[in-house]
Amino acid sequence: AILSIVLNPLMFLAVDWMKPWLERRAGKTASLDEAKPIGPATEPGQLASVAAPVKEDGPPPRTALTGHSILVGYGRVGSLVGTSLKKAALPFLVIEDADKTLAKLRHDGIETVSGNAANSEVFAASNPEGAKRLILAIPNAFEAGQIVLRARAANPKINVIARAHSDAEVEHLKGLGADTVIMGEREIARGIVEEVMEGKTEAAEEPKAPIT
Repeated sequence: AILSIVLNPLMFLAVDWMKPWLERRAGKTASLDEAKPIGPATEPGQLASVAAPVKEDGPPPRTALTGHSILVGYGRVGSLVGTSLKKAALPFLVIEDADKTLAKLRHDGIETVSGNAANSEVFAASNPEGAKRLILAIPNAFEAGQIVLRARAANPKINVIARAHSDAEVEHLKGLGADTVIMGEREIARGIVEEVMEGKTEAAEEPKAPIT
């Protein structure tokens, strides 16, 4: 304890004595750093290469369709919906962000908007103001909810159909303005019940064999 009491004043004196030298040293280092060119290191005699500015793509072109359906997502559910719309000759376009899917859709002559439908510029390109319905075939309920809000703001009369995986998601999407929300498990159960009931009806309608 006595040693620390003796040494502490000496340490403070040493710091005060070295402080001007340390400040000058720090100033020189900062000057050297400021003088260094920004960019990759180069060999002697070589010119530093300057990175070209990244060009950002503008918003996608706006569709000329009106009275159409906006189909968001073209996975397993979306592709089935799209096939049915095409067979029924109903006008529609697809908002999709997967390059391979976009290429196939364009090859099949289906109009597309490239990007995420939750993006305001991407969604605006689908002309929600002039659309008849919005079909949300994506599984992400949170993202779908954002799109529902954009659709309602652009066109209060648009018919919004969405998918969900739980009762909570159904309530969430309906609360944001979706007209119809279809839950996969519920529809599967309904289909099974319908098949069972149809089979039961057919069995009841079969004529009984005459008693001899």
